Amino acid sequence: MKLKTLEIGGFKSFADRTKIEFMPGITGVVGPNGSGKSNIIESIRWVMGEQSAKGLRGDKMSDVIFGGTAQRAPLNRAEVSITFDNTDHYLNSEYSEIRITRTLYRNGDSRYQINGTTVRLKDIHELFMDSGLGRESFSIISQGRVESIFSAKPEDRRTIIEDVAGVYKYKQNKDKAEKELTGVQENLNRVQDILYELEGRVEPLAEQSAKAQDYLETKKQFDKLDQSRLVLELTDWYNEQTEIARELAGAEQASDEQAKVVKQQTDSLTAMKDERKQAETDRQEAQDKLLALTTAVEQLSGEQKLQAERSANRSNATRELKAQIAQVESRLADLKVTEATRQKKVASQKETADELRLQITELTASHPRQQEAAVSEEIEQVRANLVDAMQALTTAKNQQSYLAQEHERNDAESARLQQRSTLLDEQIATATASVTDAQAEVDEATTVLADAQAEFVRLQNAGKDLEAKSQAQRQEWFSKMEEDQRLSTRLQSLSRLSENYDGYFQGVRNLMKAKDNFQGIHGVLAELISVEAPHQTAIETALGGALQNVVVTDEQVGKQAIRYLTEHRLGRVTFLPLSTIRSRELQQGQVETAQNQPGFIGIAADLVKTDVTYNTVVKNLLGTTVIAKSMDEAVPMARALQQRVRIVTLDGQVMNAGGSMTGGANRNQGNGLLSQQNEVETLTAQVATLHDETAVLERQVREIDAELQNVTTAFNEQQAKVLTANERAQQATAKLQVAEERLAQVQKEKTALSYEFNVSNSGTADHETMVAENASEVTDLTDKQAKLQAQLTELTDERTELLARISDADTELTELRAELATAQANVQAAQVRYEDIVEQIEAEQARLTNYQQQMTDLTSDQSDVQQRLSAELATANTDKEATTNLLAELTDKLADLNERINVAEGMLVQAQEAQTDAMSTLSKLSGRQGELRAAIQNGERALEETYDTSFEFAKAEMSDMPIDSIRTQLKLLKQGLAEIGNVNLNAIEEYAEVKERYDFLTQQQTDLIDAQDNLRQTMSEMDEEVETRFKETFDAIAAHFSEIFVKMFGGGQAKLELTDPEHLLTTGVDIKAQPPGKKFQQMSLLSGGEKALTAISLLFAILEVRPVPFAVLDETEAALDEANVDRFAHYLHEVNDRTQFIVITHRKGTMTNADVLYGVTMQEPGVSTMVSVNLQELDNTLAEN
Repeated sequence: MKLKTLEIGGFKSFADRTKIEFMPGITGVVGPNGSGKSNIIESIRWVMGEQSAKGLRGDKMSDVIFGGTAQRAPLNRAEVSITFDNTDHYLNSEYSEIRITRTLYRNGDSRYQINGTTVRLKDIHELFMDSGLGRESFSIISQGRVESIFSAKPEDRRTIIEDVAGVYKYKQNKDKAEKELTGVQENLNRVQDILYELEGRVEPLAEQSAKAQDYLETKKQFDKLDQSRLVLELTDWYNEQTEIARELAGAEQASDEQAKVVKQQTDSLTAMKDERKQAETDRQEAQDKLLALTTAVEQLSGEQKLQAERSANRSNATRELKAQIAQVESRLADLKVTEATRQKKVASQKETADELRLQITELTASHPRQQEAAVSEEIEQVRANLVDAMQALTTAKNQQSYLAQEHERNDAESARLQQRSTLLDEQIATATASVTDAQAEVDEATTVLADAQAEFVRLQNAGKDLEAKSQAQRQEWFSKMEEDQRLSTRLQSLSRLSENYDGYFQGVRNLMKAKDNFQGIHGVLAELISVEAPHQTAIETALGGALQNVVVTDEQVGKQAIRYLTEHRLGRVTFLPLSTIRSRELQQGQVETAQNQPGFIGIAADLVKTDVTYNTVVKNLLGTTVIAKSMDEAVPMARALQQRVRIVTLDGQVMNAGGSMTGGANRNQGNGLLSQQNEVETLTAQVATLHDETAVLERQVREIDAELQNVTTAFNEQQAKVLTANERAQQATAKLQVAEERLAQVQKEKTALSYEFNVSNSGTADHETMVAENASEVTDLTDKQAKLQAQLTELTDERTELLARISDADTELTELRAELATAQANVQAAQVRYEDIVEQIEAEQARLTNYQQQMTDLTSDQSDVQQRLSAELATANTDKEATTNLLAELTDKLADLNERINVAEGMLVQAQEAQTDAMSTLSKLSGRQGELRAAIQNGERALEETYDTSFEFAKAEMSDMPIDSIRTQLKLLKQGLAEIGNVNLNAIEEYAEVKERYDFLTQQQTDLIDAQDNLRQTMSEMDEEVETRFKETFDAIAAHFSEIFVKMFGGGQAKLELTDPEHLLTTGVDIKAQPPGKKFQQMSLLSGGEKALTAISLLFAILEVRPVPFAVLDETEAALDEANVDRFAHYLHEVNDRTQFIVITHRKGTMTNADVLYGVTMQEPGVSTMVSVNLQELDNTLAEN
C-alpha cells in the first residue's frame, strides 16, 4: 500500500485547495519557519481521525478552519482528503484505492467519507485498527514523539512495545471479559441470595404439605358423613313443610275474614270521628265570635262616655286660641313696617357704592401708565436697532479687508484643483471596470447559490416531513406491537388456564384431562354456554358451582365417570345427563308479576346462549331464577312474588326463596369462568385485528424509511453544494465590496473636488461685485446709525414727562378705592339687618297658621259621632244574642257524637283482637315455613356449593347409619380436624413450586460458577497471549535496536531491558546505550543529540519489526549534528523500498537525499502555497546534459 495524494482546502493556512502527490521513496517538505509545513502533517493526522484540538495546536476544533487575513475573508469550512493505493489490500477493504475525506464547518457540523460514502468516525478508526497506521501510530513521528521516548518513564515506555505487538484487541477482550465476570458475579450473588431465602422455606413447606394432606383425608371422611346428615335432615324438613303448607291455607282464610270485619268497623268509626271534628270546629268558631261581640259592645259603650267628656272641655280652649291669634296678627303688622324701612336703606347704600366703582373705572382707563409703557418699548427697540447698525458697520469694514486677501488665494487654489481633477478621472475609470467584473461574478455566484439553497431547503423540508411522518408512524407501530404483545400474552395465559382447566374443582380438572377415555362427555357447562358481559356476574352467581357441572349423554356415561373418579380418588364431579334432566320453569303468573316489577331484567335461562341440545340443562338450572337490576328492586320484587322465587341482581346479590338474602363481594369477583371464556373470545378477535394492523404499519414504516434514506443522501450531497456555492458567493461578494468601496471613495473625492472647483470659480467671478457692494453698504450703515441716535434722544425726553403725570393719577385713584371700601361695608350691614326682620315675620306667620288650625278642629260638628256609636252598639247586642243560642245547640250535638264513638271503638277493639289471634297463628305457621324453606335452601346450597352435589346424588350415596350415629361420628372427625390445627392448604402446591424453583436455581448456580471459571480461563488465556506477543515483539525490537544503533552511531552498543521480567503484563522498558568512546549508561545520562539519535534508532527498529506502508517524520532529526543527519538520511534510503517516507525538514543532509521536494511558502501573508521539484528527474536531466 502507498500514500498517493493529499488534498487540503481551507485547513489552517492552506486557504486555497492544494493537492500534494506522493511518489515512492522519500518526499521532503521544506520551508521557512511559520510557512505552514507542520500544517501538512496535522492535516494527515486530522483526516485520519484526530479528535484533540490541542494536539493540533488549537483551543477548539474550529480553529483548523482558515481564519482569514487582511486581504482574505475567513472560510466556512475545512476539508482534507487523503488517497491510498490499496492494491495489495493492506487495509481490510475491498477497494483497491481508498479515499478518505473529512470536512468541518464553522457551525460545528462535520462529515466523514470513504470513497464518497458518508461514514462514522468509528468506521475510520476500524479501517486503520491493527494496521500500524492511524493518528497515534508510528506511521507519524514528530520531534515531540522522539523526545517522549527518552523522557518517558519505563512503565509508560512499554506502551510502545504493546502498540507494535498488536495486543490492544486482546486487552479489550480481557476488559470485556472482566465486565462480563462482574455481571456473572452479580447474577450469582442474586441467585445465592434467593437460594438462601428458599432454603429456609423448603423444609417448613414440606412439613406443612404433609399436614395438609392428612387434613384433606380427614376432611374427606367428614364431608361424606356431613352430606348424609344433610340428606336426612332435608328429608324431615320436606315432610314438615308439606304439613305446614296445609295448616297455613286455613289460617290465611280465617285471617282474611277477620280483616274484613276490622275494616268495616274502622270505616264506620272514622266517619263518626270526622263528624265530631266538624262539630267541634263549628262550636269553637261560635265561641270565638261570641267573645268578639262582647268585646265590641264594651268598647262602643266606653267611647260614648268619652265623647260626652270631650264636649264639655271645648268652650274654654276656643277662647284661649282667639286671644293668641290676635296677639300674633298685631306683631306681624309691626314687623312688616320695619321690613320696608330697612329695604330702602339697603338700596341707598348700594347706589353710593356703584357711583364710586364708575369713577375708579374711568380713571383707570385714562391712566398715563399705558402711554409710558409704549414709549419705553419704542426706546428699547430703537436702542437695539442702533446696536445692530453699529455691529453691521464693523462687519462690513472687516469684509473689505478679507476680500482683498481672498483674491490672492483664489488664484493659487484654482491651479491646484485642476491638476487633482485630472488624476481622479483616471482612478474612477479603473475602479468602475473592477466593479463591473466583480458584479458579474457575484451575480453568477448568487444565482448558483440561490438554486442550491432552494433545492437544499426543499430536501431539508422533505426530510423533516418524512422524519416526522416516520416518527409518528413508528410510534403508532410500536404502540400496536406493544398492545399486540400484551393482549397475546394475556390470551396465551387464559388459553393455558382453559386448556389445563385451572380454576376448576379438582375432580372436574382430572376428569376433563381424561375425557378422551370416555364417550358421551359433552363438556363442562361453563364451556357450553355464553353470556353477554352485563349479565355475566348474575349468571355466574345464579349457577355457582353448577358452572363446573359436566354435561353427559346419559346416566351410563355419568356412572362410568363416577367409577373412574372413585377408583383413582381424583375428586368429585356433578353430572348432568341429557337423558334425565328436565326443564324447570316459573308459572306464567309468576313471570307476569316479575315482568311488571321495576328493575326486571329477565329470566336467567333466557339470558344464556347455548346450543339447542343443552336448552333443557339451562332451563333446569336457571329456569326458576329471575335477574333484577339491583338489590333495591329485588327486595320489593321478592315480596310481590311472595318470597317463592330466587332473584339474583346484576352485581351478584341474591334474594333466596323463603326471604333470606345472600350478598357481598369476593376479591376475584369479575374473574369467573364465564368472564374468562368471554375474554378469550374477545381477545382472539382483537389479536387478529392487531396482527393485521401491525403488518400494515410495519410495511408503511419501511417504505417511509427507504424514502427518507434517499432524501438524506440527496440532502447531504446538496449541503456540500450549498456550502461550496456559499463560499464562492462570499468570496465574490467580498471582492465586489472592496471594488465598490474603492469606487465610492474615488467618486466622493471627485464630488468634493468639483464642489471646491465651482466655489473657487464663482468666487473669482463675483469678487469685484462683492467689493463694490461692500463699499456701498458701509456708507448706508453710517447714515442709519446717525438717524437712530437722534430718534433715541427725542423718545427719552417724552418718557420723562409721562412719568410725572403717572404720579398724580396714582394718588387720586388710591383715595377713590378707600371710599368704595367704606360704602361696601355699609351695604353688607344693612343687608344683614333686613334678613333678620324677614326671618321674624316667617316665624310669626307659622305660629298664626297653627292657631287657626286648632280653632277649626275644636269647632267641628260632634253630632255625627254620637249617632254612629248608638247604631253600632245596637247591632252588636243583636249578634251577641244569636251567637249564644247557636253555641248551646252545638254543645248538645257533640255530647251525642261522643257517646256513639265510644260504642264503636269498643266493637273495633273486639274485632282487632280476633284478627290479632288469626294473624298470630298465621305468623307462627309462616315463620316456621320460612325457617323450613331457609333450612332446606341452606341444606341444598351446602350440598351444591360445599360438596358440589345435589340432593338426589347425595341421597343415592348416603351412609346407612342412623342420624344420631352420624352426628356422633361427625363430632369425632371435627375434633380430629381441630387437633390437626391450622392448615395451609396451599402448602401442597406451594411446596411443589418452591421445590421446583429451588432445584432450578441450584442448577443456575452451578451454571454461573462454570461461567465464572470459563471467563477466568479466558482472561488467563488473554494474559498469556499478551505476554507471549509482548515478549516476542520486545525481543525482536531489542535485536533490531542493537543493530541499528551501531549503524546510526558508527559503533558502540545499546540494548533494551525489562525492569521486571517476571511480570510481563506490568513490566517497564529501560534503554541503555554506549556511544563510541563512552561507557555503558542509562539513556537519561546521554547528551541531547545522543538521546535523539538513540530514540530514532529505536523508532527504526520498530519499523523493522512492524513495517508500515508509509511514515511521516516531522523534523525528527532536528536535534542531530550534520554527520548524524547524513547517517539518518542514508538509513532512510536503505529502507525506502518497503516504506514510503514523507519528511518535514530544514536540514540540508535530509533534503539532498530526498527524491521529491515540496517547498512551502507564504507569498501572500497568512496563506501557504506549495512548489514541487522532482530531484530524481532533475538529477537524470543533469546527468544527460
